[in-house]
Amino acid sequence: MGRRLALLVATYEHQDSGLRQLTAPAHDAESLASVLRDPDIAGFEVTTLINQPHHRVGEAIGDFYRDRRRDDLTLLYFTGHGLKDDSGRLYLAMTNTRRDSLLFTALSAEHIDQAMEGCPSRQKVLILDCCYSGAFPAGRLSKGDAAVHTLERFQGHGRTVLTASDATQYSFEGDRAHGRATQSVFTRYLVAGLRDGSADLDGDGDITLDELYGYVHDRVVDEMPQQRPKKLDSVEGRIVIARNVNWSLPAHLRNAVDSPLATDRLAALDGLTHLRRIGNEQVRAVAQEEIQRLAEDDSKVVSAAASVHLRPVSAPQQREVAVRPPEPGPDPEAPAAPTPAASRPRGRRFHLLTATGVALVVAAAIGGLLAYGGGDEPDSEPCLALLKPTATLPRKGNQWIEFSPDKKTFLTMDAGSENTVRLWDMGTRSEQTVLEHQTIPNNGVAFSPGGQLLVTQSSDDPEAAVTVRLRRVASGQTVSIRTRAKGVVSAAVNPKGTVLATADASHPDKAYTNPIQLWDTSTGESIGTLTGHTNGVETMEFSVDGKTLATAGDDDKAKLWSVAGESTIGDFSGFYGGRLSPDGKSFAAWASNRIGPMRLMDVSGTADIRLNGVFAGVFSPDGKTLAASTPKGGLRLWDIRGRKFIADVGSDAAFLGFSPSGKAIAVWGPGDKVRLWNVKSHKTVSTLVGTGIPGATRFGYDGKSLANIDKDGSIAFWDVSACS
Repeated sequence: MGRRLALLVATYEHQDSGLRQLTAPAHDAESLASVLRDPDIAGFEVTTLINQPHHRVGEAIGDFYRDRRRDDLTLLYFTGHGLKDDSGRLYLAMTNTRRDSLLFTALSAEHIDQAMEGCPSRQKVLILDCCYSGAFPAGRLSKGDAAVHTLERFQGHGRTVLTASDATQYSFEGDRAHGRATQSVFTRYLVAGLRDGSADLDGDGDITLDELYGYVHDRVVDEMPQQRPKKLDSVEGRIVIARNVNWSLPAHLRNAVDSPLATDRLAALDGLTHLRRIGNEQVRAVAQEEIQRLAEDDSKVVSAAASVHLRPVSAPQQREVAVRPPEPGPDPEAPAAPTPAASRPRGRRFHLLTATGVALVVAAAIGGLLAYGGGDEPDSEPCLALLKPTATLPRKGNQWIEFSPDKKTFLTMDAGSENTVRLWDMGTRSEQTVLEHQTIPNNGVAFSPGGQLLVTQSSDDPEAAVTVRLRRVASGQTVSIRTRAKGVVSAAVNPKGTVLATADASHPDKAYTNPIQLWDTSTGESIGTLTGHTNGVETMEFSVDGKTLATAGDDDKAKLWSVAGESTIGDFSGFYGGRLSPDGKSFAAWASNRIGPMRLMDVSGTADIRLNGVFAGVFSPDGKTLAASTPKGGLRLWDIRGRKFIADVGSDAAFLGFSPSGKAIAVWGPGDKVRLWNVKSHKTVSTLVGTGIPGATRFGYDGKSLANIDKDGSIAFWDVSACS
C-alpha cells in the first residue's frame, strides 16, 4: 500500500502592510492537520508550514513531490491570500511576499504545477482555500480581470484540484485591499465532513474525494451563496480520503431489518447486499451479519431469499486508496469478523422504503389513486403462462421505479450515494429530467394523485431540517418547503393537488412531539398543524374527497384527522400501520408485534371486525378486496363488503401489488420469480420470464404496463393487459 502524505501551508502574517493580516488560516491548518493525521479517520503523514517565506515553502513543496511512488496519495493544502500579476498569473502569498515583486517573493502557481506534473503519483490532491485579494493600486486594475481563475492553472493527469471559489472580488481604497475573507467556511466544512463522517454520502464507510467535495460545496453555498467551491479532476477511479468513524447501519435498513413485517425485512436484503458489495471491511462485516440473521428468519420467504443473498459477492473493484488502520489488519484471505450493529440513529440518511412494506406502501397508494381516475380496460387477448418482457431500460443502477397517474411519465431513483431522481417519458422511455441530490419521501409516493406534482426531499444531514420540493411535472416550476422533519419525511398530497401533508419519519427510542404540517402547494406556506403523534409517522394518505387524512407510526398510534378542522376524528392505540379504503369508508389497522389481529373498521364507527392470522394489508383499487400478509410471510385475501376470508395466495408469497383493475395480484416467491395471481380463480395465471428484486415491481396506471427491476438495476417492462 502506498503512503498517504499531506503538506499544509498557512500564511496569515505578511511583511507587506498592504496585505491584510488574516486570522483564520492558523486555525484552519491546525484543524485539518488534526483530522488528516488521525489514524482512525485518514491516517496521513502530515507536515505543516505556518508563516514561512516563499523560498522555504517552495523547497518543501519540491521535496514533497520528489521520490514519490505511483500508489502514493499526496495532498497539498494552502490557505491565505491568492494574488495575480499584471499578466493574470496566479501567485500564493507567503510571509515575505511583496505586491510589487510577486515574481521573486511569492510562490508561483506555475512552479507548483510543474512540481505536481513531475510527480509519478497517480493521485495528487491540491486544495486551495484562498481569499483572492487583488492587491494592486487602483490605477492598475484595468490590466487584468479582477477574478483569479484558479482551475485553469492546475490542469494535469492524475490530479484533483479543489478551490474555495473560482473568483472572489474585493473593494479597494487607495492601494489597499479590504473585505472579509470567507476561506474559513470552506475549510470548516472540510474538517467537519471528515471528522464526524457526514461526508460519507453513500454510507459505504469510506469518504471519497468526490463525496467530500459534494458535501462541502452544498454547505458552503447554503451558508455563503456568493461563494461557490470548484473542482477539477483527471483521475481514473476514486480516491478514498478518509474512513467514516461514526458509520452505523443506515437507519432505513436498521428499521427494515427490525420491522415486524416480512415484506420490510425482505426489502432490506437488496440494500444489505449492496453494502456488502461496495462497503469497506467494517461495513461488509455488519451487512454479512444482518443477512445471516435474516437467513434464520421465521418467514420462509425471507429466510430463503437471505440464503440466496449469502452467496459470495465481489469486493469493491476500485479502491485505489484505502485508509491505513492504526495497526496491521488481518490477512486478506481471512474472513472479516462480524461487527455488532450500532443502535439506531436519530434520523435517516439515505432513502430506501421500510415501514409497512415496500410493496404494501406503493400498492396502497396506487389503489387510492386509481379510485380517483381508474385504469384502462384490458384487452381480450389470451394470458400466456410465461410472459416475456416487451421492452427494457438497460441503464443499470436503478433501485426504485414509480409510474405517474397521468400515464405519461415514470420516475426512477439511482442506487448508491448520489440520491438522483430521473423522470422518463412513458412512451419513448427517454430520459426527460434529472434531479440530483433528491430522494422520494419515506412512505414511497412521489407523484400526486393526478400526476401533476412530483414530491421529493433533499438528501441532507440527518440532523438538519428536511426540505421538500414540489415540482410541477409539466412546467418544471418548483416550490421548496422547509419542514420540521429531521433526516427523512413522510408526505402526502390531497387528490386536488392543493394541500401537502408532511411529518418526521425517523423513530428514535425516545418519544418526541411530531406534528403533521399542512402546506399550500402553490405558495409553500403553512396552512395548518395536526398534533398528536409522539414518534415517527410511517404511513400517510388522504381520503378520496380530501377531507380526511389517515396516519400511523412508531408511537403505535393510528389516527384519522379532519383536515379542515385540524382535529382527530379517530384515534386507535396499539397500531403501527393503517390504510384507508379507496372509497374512504373503511380503515384497516395493524399492530407492530405481528401477533395482534388486524382490525377492519368502518370510519363511521358502526363496525369493527378483527381479522385473525394477518397483520398488514392493502386494499384493491376497486375497494372490494383486502390483501394481507401473515406473520410468516404468506398472503391472504379478504372480502371487504362481506368481511369474510376469500383465499390463501400462498405461504411463501410476498405481495407486490394489485393490477389497476384489481383482478390480478403480482407476488414474489421462490427463485426470485414474479407471478400473476388471479383474484377470481385463485390461481397463478402467468409467470414473468426473468428474476427481480423483492418490492421492486410496479403496475402502471394504463392497465397494461408492469415494470420490474432486475438485480443489476436494469428495468424490464411487460404488457400484462391480457392477464390483469
